[in-house]
Parts: sequence; C-alpha cells; structure tokens
Amino acid sequence: MTKRELVHASIRRQPLDALPWQFDLTSAVRRKLSAYYGTDDLLTATGDHLVWAGFGEPEGYVAEPAGPGLYRSEFGSVWARAPRDLAVGDWGELVDYPLREPSLRGYTFPDGAAPGRARWIPAVRERHPDHFLTVGGVGLFEPAWALCGFQNYLGYLVSDPMFVAEVTERLAGFSCACTAQLAGLGVDGVRFGDDWGFQDRLMCRPEVWRRLFKPPYARIFAAARGLGLVVMVHSCGNITDILPDLIDCGVEVVHPLQPEAMDVAWCQREYGRDLTFWGGLGSQSTLPLGTADDVRREVRERLALFGDGGYILAPAGAAPTDTPVGNVVAVIEEAFGQLG
Repeated sequence: MTKRELVHASIRRQPLDALPWQFDLTSAVRRKLSAYYGTDDLLTATGDHLVWAGFGEPEGYVAEPAGPGLYRSEFGSVWARAPRDLAVGDWGELVDYPLREPSLRGYTFPDGAAPGRARWIPAVRERHPDHFLTVGGVGLFEPAWALCGFQNYLGYLVSDPMFVAEVTERLAGFSCACTAQLAGLGVDGVRFGDDWGFQDRLMCRPEVWRRLFKPPYARIFAAARGLGLVVMVHSCGNITDILPDLIDCGVEVVHPLQPEAMDVAWCQREYGRDLTFWGGLGSQSTLPLGTADDVRREVRERLALFGDGGYILAPAGAAPTDTPVGNVVAVIEEAFGQLG
C-alpha cells in the first residue's frame, strides 16, 4: 500500500496495517532535523505520508513593494516576515490592511479565476506520485480579518454583520474559483485553513458562526467535493461546538486535534465515525516541554485510540521552534515502529 493509498484508507476506515503520519515543521525545526539526519530530504527521513502544494498569484502578477522585511499579499494586506518574526514561527505579523472602515467601496477583489494559480501543482504530483497531495485551500475567516485587521474584524462580527456577510460571500467566490483550477491535476485533498478557536471556545458564538459562516463554508467545501477531493479544515483552538456543523457541511478531516484545547478521547468517541482527526500530539505541551519518553507515550496512546483508522498522526500544529530535535525523532521512530 502506498502512502497515498494509506491516507485514503484511514479516511475511509478501510483495512490498514498502520496509521499514516505527517509533520508540520517550522523552519527552525526543519534545520535541526536536517542536521540530525544529514539530509534536506526530510520527506523521506520522516516517512511523511503527505506532500503539500498551494495556490499562487496568477501568471503575470507583480506584487506591489511593501518595504524591507515586508510582504504585500494580492489582497493588499502587509505582513512582516523579518528574522524577529521567524524566530517564533513562520507565520509573520499583519502590519497593514486595506479596509480601514467596514466597507468595500473602492476596493477591488482579486480574481480567483485568473489563470495560473495552480501552475506549480502538476510538478509536485509528478515528483511524488505515491504521496497524498494536499493543497492549501482559500478560507473565509483569516483572509477577512487580514483585510480589516484582527480586532476590527471581531468587532464587525457584532457591530456590522452585514458587512461581514458581504466580505465572506466575496471570499467564497474567490475560493471556489481557485478550487476549480484543481480539476484534473491529481490532487487528493484540499485543506482550508481558518483559525476560529480560542483555547477554550470559538472566537464568536456558535450561533453567529452558523448564521454568518456555515452556508458559505458549505459552498466552498462543495466546490472541492464536486471535484472528488477530500475536504479538510484547519483551525487551532477549541472548535468542538461546531464539529456537527462541519460534518453537515461535508468536511471529512479536521486538523489539528489539539490536546491542550480539546478532549482527544471524547472527540474520537463522539465524532470518530464521521470525521478523521489529524494531529493529537501536544505542540504546546508534550513536544516542546516533555521528554522523549513522554512523547513516545503520547504517540502510542494516540495510535491505540485510533487503531481502526480515521486518524493521521501529527503534531497539533507545526512543531514549535523550541522543540528538542530528540522529541521529533521520537515521534518518527514510533510512527515507523508500527510497520514492524
């Protein structure tokens, strides 16, 4: 069974000899692992079952300069990606945004259907025919707050829900147009990334999420399912309140299963028949703070809990920069150990 087949088998609850695994790694941890294994080919060294590709700007697009250490997105949001930012992760910091008021007057959305956004993906498929190919899909929540500023956007959820709905619908159209470009490229799944959760709850009330976001999410997920792609979502934090809604919307895989924010055993018991959980290893706890023995114990617990499938073993988000290399190696060795 290839790695690609094994991931599909786990998602479909089909017979399998081992559970698949995957590693999100910050660049700092990648450097540590490369030094440890003496290679930059970490896909092979870790045995990772997934490979990644993403949408890009359309052919001919030229980004407007933003200044040293800054990056301006196609939407006009400006991110800092200086060494200071990369020291704590690879995400950067939003430093400027185009919508200073809750209005789209004068703002032009990028065209999701503009050709060339998926032009790099066929090469990834060709290089890795036996891996599960995941594309990072365009979400609705994070792109919206990057247009408005995070605090502003959370305020608009209360003060101007009609504006939020308008922005969300425009982003849904953009997302669907991007997804349409994946047709025939050999992609296996699309992971739509949006962080809705605080550590203990959603960032908005569940009824607000259902009213403003559930229908457009169902729309963008349907666009992926219509192409035969596995629908995956990413959201850090505690999103247990809307797991039934995600099932309603056609989601098949939820990432990350975050033990610091969610009851892992409860999630498996309540929703393991309908959702595949991806993650489960404490990126805020066991991986950076535990011993290698602690890590091995947690890996074995997860593999035992999800032994019948519906699981992708992984850190609950990218292994943070201060993770000891020995702890990551412990995960890799335990994962390989399933294979006998």
